[in-house]
Amino acid sequence: MNWRIAATSAIGTSHIKNGQPCQDSVDVKLVRSLSGPVLISAVSDGAGSAAHSEIGSRAAVTTVANLIENFLQAGGQVGSIDREAALKWLAEIQSAISIIASESEASTREFACTLLVAVIAPKEAVFFQVGDGAMVVREEGDEGWAYIFWPQHGEYINSTNFITASNATEFMEFAAVSRRIESFSAFSDGIESLVLHYATKTVHDPFFNNMIVPLHEALNEGLDDGLSASLLNYLNSDRICARTDDDKSLVLATRSQLNLPSADAAS
Repeated sequence: MNWRIAATSAIGTSHIKNGQPCQDSVDVKLVRSLSGPVLISAVSDGAGSAAHSEIGSRAAVTTVANLIENFLQAGGQVGSIDREAALKWLAEIQSAISIIASESEASTREFACTLLVAVIAPKEAVFFQVGDGAMVVREEGDEGWAYIFWPQHGEYINSTNFITASNATEFMEFAAVSRRIESFSAFSDGIESLVLHYATKTVHDPFFNNMIVPLHEALNEGLDDGLSASLLNYLNSDRICARTDDDKSLVLATRSQLNLPSADAAS
């Protein structure tokens, strides 16, 4: 089976109250490569204190997704992506944001945002990240989920690292795996507390096992607009908004037909 995907960003109730836009952005692509279909996922959370961070986050995910798509369509292989390649893409994203800032006569700090990227091929994958939020995976044969990087939280409450910082390369985490990943999720910090156990540094498996079920049953490959709309409704529901007032981004993807027992997703 090929990837079936749902992805969306939902504005936080605090942003609505304060007259702020949704500062999260998501971009997902399913690209044909020499080794088979490749899932590209990019999630970015704009800094709440930055005036134009919604523009920065959109530029970040669009730029990196296009760069990786171009790399693959030119014959590049996921297995050849190393830290240096990821750093090069990060530099190109920073350059794109700098151009936007210059045209707006604003500081790049006003476009501050995080970035979480996954590139998943049939039998290998690479991940890189600057900032909070997280990516989690379930590998072939596993029932539980594992995080790739634990969210980067700074020295102070609600602080993290941003790709617009001059030293962002120091904080960029990179990982490459040579295993088949059956299911994947990425999310911004708006739902971290709902899906991660901070005390034990573990993933709340029931949430993802429950949320992935509709994708197991989806008939069409690629991004499913209907399931993405349902996901947006879920993230905007009173049940979720009662527990987090921040913007929320969530990507869910699977290429497995395995149906795990569902459970109370956000309990």
